[in-house]
Amino acid sequence: MTRIAVINPNMSVGFTEKVGAQARRIVAAGTEVMALNPQFGPASIEGYYDEAFASVGLLAAMRGLEADGASGGKISGYVVACFDDTGVDAARCLTKAPVMGLCEAALRFAAIVASRFAIVTPMAVSVRPLEHLVSKYGASSQCVVRAAGVRTLDFDGENADMAYLALKMSAENCLAEDGAEAIVLGCAGMTDIAERLQAELGVPVIDGVSAAVKLIEAMGMLGLQTSKAGAYASPPVKTYDGIFAAFAPVE
Repeated sequence: MTRIAVINPNMSVGFTEKVGAQARRIVAAGTEVMALNPQFGPASIEGYYDEAFASVGLLAAMRGLEADGASGGKISGYVVACFDDTGVDAARCLTKAPVMGLCEAALRFAAIVASRFAIVTPMAVSVRPLEHLVSKYGASSQCVVRAAGVRTLDFDGENADMAYLALKMSAENCLAEDGAEAIVLGCAGMTDIAERLQAELGVPVIDGVSAAVKLIEAMGMLGLQTSKAGAYASPPVKTYDGIFAAFAPVE
């Protein structure tokens, strides 16, 4: 059986319920999905500061799942359900299972269906971090990043309609002014609006949650694992002090 752990590295339970529901809707019969939050971290991830703290909670949650897996409940792959790809590289050092972030997965999908595309993210503070990720994944010549000017948490609750309209307007501007041929949703909390936006815009709209889940599902079915031959090798055994003592690498 393929078992996918979808971890939302912030503390928004509403977002976690959204991404879990979407993941379960699109996986094949026989694929098991668990969706969870860490036990500690920021309410949302909006920029570098939040990302630093959220990474620790993500790794703590993964350590628990890896320990459980050693006793029988092995995880086939992990999805980090944040478009900042929070802690993904560190997570790949923690497990042999494949780990995928939303931004990387969405960009891989977008490049297949469009020659130029745009990421629309909620807040301006996230634009530069996402531009750095776009460069890291080799898509700078194809992708532009724009902000809708709303808070991440606006997509969950009474402000959801307002946030959707702001997102749609920003996406329309990308199509008209940036030459974008497809739109990438730059937040996990947008996963439930991808189909609606695609129908209204008339171009492909890529949801990172769906893209990451399907990639991880395929990798799990193929039995692919994270290479431990270089950058993603398990961290060397050493002492971690203070509040991080429990995170010390072990053999």
